[in-house]
Amino acid sequence: MNVDQFVISLCLILFLGKLFGEIFQRFELPVVVGEILAGLLLGPSLTNVISPDPTLTVLAELGVILLLFSIGCESSIKRLYQAGGRAVSVALVGIIVPAIVMGVSGAYYLTDSIFTAIFLGCALTATSIGISLRVLVNANHAKTTAGHIILGAAVFDDIGGVILLSILFNFAAHGEFDVFSTLLLITKVLVFLLLTPPVARVLLYFARVLKPASDNSGFEVIITMILVCLFAWLAHLFGAPALLGGFAVGLALSRQFTSPLNRYLVNPFAFTHKMEQSSKALVDVFTPIFFVYVGISLDLSQLDYSTSGVLLWLSLLAIASKLVAGTVAGGNWQKKLIVGSAMVPRGEVGLVFAEMGLKTNIIDNKLFTELVVIIAITTLIGPMLLKWSLNKHGHHSQVE
Repeated sequence: MNVDQFVISLCLILFLGKLFGEIFQRFELPVVVGEILAGLLLGPSLTNVISPDPTLTVLAELGVILLLFSIGCESSIKRLYQAGGRAVSVALVGIIVPAIVMGVSGAYYLTDSIFTAIFLGCALTATSIGISLRVLVNANHAKTTAGHIILGAAVFDDIGGVILLSILFNFAAHGEFDVFSTLLLITKVLVFLLLTPPVARVLLYFARVLKPASDNSGFEVIITMILVCLFAWLAHLFGAPALLGGFAVGLALSRQFTSPLNRYLVNPFAFTHKMEQSSKALVDVFTPIFFVYVGISLDLSQLDYSTSGVLLWLSLLAIASKLVAGTVAGGNWQKKLIVGSAMVPRGEVGLVFAEMGLKTNIIDNKLFTELVVIIAITTLIGPMLLKWSLNKHGHHSQVE
């Protein structure tokens, strides 16, 4: 993509993303759905003004990394730890049930290959952490018990997705399951999640010391971007999703950060608060790019309408199999509905699964399109279902 194409594409993405987001917000609908629909309008599904491009993909990835950074700033390690047991249960059910239901359904309706059916099931275990968390933030629900369960479950879900994907592609390449490489990947990801928030916190103290006394050059926002990019790269190096690097830096900035070092070091609240505030403009610019690009990535024009009934049925199964995850979240049924609804959107994670499956010839073009259609439906329905459950029952969860 040359410069003139890039700048006009970015102009349209930002303009229509903001326009559709504002319209949806006026009607009290999820902003993220408006942004995804803006992408559908711009992309191959409708006008084909903008096509998926590696340059835009990088910008979109940076958007979701910064979104997870902002979520981390509002999160508490202590509350995430307290929600850990429930979060792991929700994540496990949210992986196992869709993998079985969608794998068996895929074998029955879409393919004769058992391995391909397993891939389809695993591809539909993914949850888009960015989409659901954006809805929670807009509804001021990210700091509740349900919000922390959803956040923890989504993180575990992403890790589980990475591991499943690695196992499947390893098997496709070598024809056997490599236990050692799988255990090594799990260990590296867990080590990354445990060590990065305290390490990032230590780097914040160094950054505060290095700041000139009379600096007005945007020192805080530059340091924020340096740390976010560094830890996103480290996450990728460790085999974890890059967005977890942004989340780790956000946790380090959080006013609720807790660690054994707190008793020895003065909380750098003024500095970290300024870092968080100065980076909000970046988050507001890049985050919509991600959601609009999700819509651009969906090419619904390839849909075979003769199979639309089957795909609609499979989409309903994909939604129901994730809603089941909310049943183990604890609390009343309203809280369970909120948690289950948040696990529904497959979004960018499902699209990554689908694209890699196509590149490695695990699925063909027809199956790729069918899989993308199911992902698209869950991506559009999930946020609306979550928004509805929050509007109807959110006040019950606020007090739990």
